[in-house]
Amino acid sequence: MKICFVVRSVYSQIATYTTTHLAFEAHRRGHRVSYTTVASMSFTHDERVLATVISPTTTCHNRSAFLDSLKGELSEREEVCLSDYDVVVLRYNPNEAEGDQDRRINPSLEFGRLLKLKGVFVINDPGGLAKASSKMYLSSLPAEIRARTLVTRSTVKIKEFLRELRKPAIIKPLSGYGGQDVFFLRNPKEININQIISTVSKNGYVMAQEYLPAVKNGDKRLLLVNGSPVFIGKRAAMYRRMAPKGDIRSNIHVGGTRKKVEFTEVEARIAEAIRPKLITDGLYFVGADIVGDKLLEVNVFCPGGINNINELYDINVGEYVIEDLERRARLWKTHYRGTANVIRAV
Repeated sequence: MKICFVVRSVYSQIATYTTTHLAFEAHRRGHRVSYTTVASMSFTHDERVLATVISPTTTCHNRSAFLDSLKGELSEREEVCLSDYDVVVLRYNPNEAEGDQDRRINPSLEFGRLLKLKGVFVINDPGGLAKASSKMYLSSLPAEIRARTLVTRSTVKIKEFLRELRKPAIIKPLSGYGGQDVFFLRNPKEININQIISTVSKNGYVMAQEYLPAVKNGDKRLLLVNGSPVFIGKRAAMYRRMAPKGDIRSNIHVGGTRKKVEFTEVEARIAEAIRPKLITDGLYFVGADIVGDKLLEVNVFCPGGINNINELYDINVGEYVIEDLERRARLWKTHYRGTANVIRAV
């Protein structure tokens, strides 16, 4: 199949990225793999989505060589019509937009919708990504698997929520990512609470959430494909992220560490609870972040973790995903007209 990965920048890609794992596995299995960026995409008067794609020109045997071939002077660059591709994978995160670009706007979704109308299998589904673009997407999931949460811009309501909660809380931007501007509040009487709320709300809504003591044991990242946990044999594609000492954030890029973790009835129950919604919204490949017995977040734009999981357990998650994608792409191509929702549930 012909598969194209839409990223923010081709030249910022590194060997440990989940996108690289997926793209290399597709390349290794003999598929035509290309990369493109949102900035290179155009919609023409004759209803074509054009893009400049970059493709490796040689057969590569590891991820580093694959990226070298992709980024090198001999890589193949051409403008193509993306509707000629079988699969387009949207790996563009609007939260990483630079400069003055409005992070609420994700042009890849609009191009993705147009490609889907042309019969291209677009993952994750642009409509589902639009729904899940906010952390408020959690509110559409069963309450019993979520931490108590308030979303508001009102300082008064935040303080009321904290008083009623009667336990520590986390305050963070609704549109935030990567652990930025995340604060821990032990009680609502902290003297700098107004300053904290002001800092968090400077760019929009605030999410106030009950603090889960289990976070001391780290959070768990679980990868799901078509709503189900990824299993390689008996090993689930998940790992535990531990926060560095003195920090409440477990993100790897801020110094968090990774550890092995066993899949339990807790993860099984959460996965089963969110599976119908993920399938309905076409969120094919996602990462679920779990603390204790609660779901904190569903990562849908650029879910990562494959490199950490592969190294921890000596497995190949990328191969599993691409094998599954091959089957679903065939089904999509055969039955797309009028049956798209049925295909997602297969």
